[in-house]
Amino acid sequence: MTPLSDEVRSSLRKYGITPRKKLGQSFLINSSIAREIVKAASLKRNDDVLEIGGGLGVLTRWLVESARKVFVVEKDRGLANALRSSFAEHDNLEVMEGDALEIQLPKVSKIVANLPYSVSSPLTFRLLDYVDFQQAVLMYQKEFAQRLLAKPGTSEYSRLTIEVNYRANVEMIMQVNAREFYPVPKVDSMVVRLVPRESGPVAQNEGVFHWMVRGVYSYPNKLIRKAFGIWFRNLSCEDSVLAAFIQRCSGEFNGSERLRDLDLGMLVKLSDHVLEMINDGLVPYEEREQE
Repeated sequence: MTPLSDEVRSSLRKYGITPRKKLGQSFLINSSIAREIVKAASLKRNDDVLEIGGGLGVLTRWLVESARKVFVVEKDRGLANALRSSFAEHDNLEVMEGDALEIQLPKVSKIVANLPYSVSSPLTFRLLDYVDFQQAVLMYQKEFAQRLLAKPGTSEYSRLTIEVNYRANVEMIMQVNAREFYPVPKVDSMVVRLVPRESGPVAQNEGVFHWMVRGVYSYPNKLIRKAFGIWFRNLSCEDSVLAAFIQRCSGEFNGSERLRDLDLGMLVKLSDHVLEMINDGLVPYEEREQE
């Protein structure tokens, strides 16, 4: 365990904080790693930065030295008060006490955070869908990050992979051993960079794309014909709809491809064919279903 762990333990005692297992609280205790994470964000003096889950401020310490304004969202009241006390001399820090899944998030150019692992998925999508950022450098549980980075055909390639990669390009920055945290978690971590995607395949109707992915990716290991057949039946479509769908896709797919092997561009093409079926009244769809 790194020497800073004694400082962390001291701070926990000073502010009467006990790491809460329910919230998945493990605090990064290696200042050098924190510095490398912040360095990866390439912060400039005119950057406004969002950190979620400030903890005891190991990342925050480097952020306030590099950015114009730092917003730290911290759900734990004791930790929020500790952050305000520890960084009282920094007028460019604002501690926002509350749940990052519920409060209104500030306008920022970059995001740097060790996300609470128990809510990594909903937090990631909230950041991607509601914060107009240039890049985010985020630490995740290693297995979660591997799913974000997964390639078609691998066991890690999943609905999560597709949904995140439709919104952003994902790049691995570094791995972080579990021993760099206190208390020591059972899993290692990984830091990745998310950059909102500005090029590449785009669905004609993004709502239909996300709706389709949610519908068929319960069966990632099935063939296209089988997965869509199950989905269409779940939508109460006529048996003939599957044959009509395969016929429309015949120039690009024959139906025997495995769903998990399809890359983003291929899935976009499938969603465009689904949109044709919707427009022809063959597949039921309402805008509210994408929410």
